[in-house]
Amino acid sequence: MKKLILLSFAALALSAAAFAQDREIDLRNWEDFNKIDLSKGRTRVDTGLSFAFPMNFAWTTLTNINYKGDWAGSDLAGFLNFDTGRNFVYGLQLIDVNIHYGALYLSAGLRWTFMDFTFKDNQTSIKQVGNSFVPYRIPTEISNYDYRKSKIHSTYFGLPVRLGVNFGKATFYAGGSIEYLVNGYAKYKRPVSRAQMKALFNPIRATVEGGFSYGILGVFVQYGLTSLFAQDLSDARTLTFGILLGL
Repeated sequence: MKKLILLSFAALALSAAAFAQDREIDLRNWEDFNKIDLSKGRTRVDTGLSFAFPMNFAWTTLTNINYKGDWAGSDLAGFLNFDTGRNFVYGLQLIDVNIHYGALYLSAGLRWTFMDFTFKDNQTSIKQVGNSFVPYRIPTEISNYDYRKSKIHSTYFGLPVRLGVNFGKATFYAGGSIEYLVNGYAKYKRPVSRAQMKALFNPIRATVEGGFSYGILGVFVQYGLTSLFAQDLSDARTLTFGILLGL
């Protein structure tokens, strides 16, 4: 995860440098750094194309948790974690197209989202047995397991839409997204173990969100309208709080 974030910043820096050479962009100016201006003349509708922003760093909790099917009969009932501080979300807006009309703006784009969820008990993980996904205890015989890194992970590409209003440097917005599951797996480290289980998650994720920013920094809250997991396992939804960079 850390490598992916560093690569994102590196790609952004290279892209900015390339545009700076070709277009006389001042990288000290945030508007030049984040925007490629496509507007013409004095039209009342101003269009802009952003690249590699907004970016968000967030923490999430699970709501509406229940246990169905394979999970309802597990002797590890209650294994999902409500602790917001241990469930991490990272999002990167790969493409962001904005249409401005006075103080109002409408934006749409393509977003990549990375989500990590831990368990209530650090020695718990999930394994696939046939078509079933079964929580289990990581064997104590694994002598170098550090009891901290057991997680389930999901990755999405989504189409977020926002409607907002600007008051000088302040921005308020509301929006939503439809996201498609790209990958899902269970993992733990020390020793490294990673099991592919994309079918554990709901293949479609719909969200609503709202936020506020001042300059390039902001905060947001997001709620998942669809269940995180396959619907025969749980109806758990995500409630996410985080920091925005570059709205």
